[in-house]
Amino acid sequence: MKEISFEVVELEENAYHILIEAEFKGLENGWWIIDTGASRSVFDQAMTMLYVQENSDSVLATGLGKEMVETGSGSISDLVLGSVSWGVLRVALVDFHHINHEYSKFTDKKIIGLLGADFLLANVAKLDFKEHKIWLGSE
Repeated sequence: MKEISFEVVELEENAYHILIEAEFKGLENGWWIIDTGASRSVFDQAMTMLYVQENSDSVLATGLGKEMVETGSGSISDLVLGSVSWGVLRVALVDFHHINHEYSKFTDKKIIGLLGADFLLANVAKLDFKEHKIWLGSE
């Protein structure tokens, strides 16, 4: 298993997000929100240089919050976290402009996606909130 540190951001009193740094060769790093409640991983559709769109059909899905959002799908060919390649990650593609606008009130970190239960289950994720660590990979 690979141990990776994460950060906790308090967005408002007693409302937290867990962030893990994303690494991209030759580009500025971004941040993933670890979201155990998201059934699927989601990526910022504006980051076109980092994914391949899988179809051009858009779909309405329950959004990041309560509203419905338009989404497509794509794949990131080489997801790197903690200097380890985790291979291809299929993602829903969503506009993250409003998310980064809200985050700018609390932190300077740019959010590029949500790591959902699909990725966390496939990589046998274990979270340690006391140590701010996530372990990924089979034992």
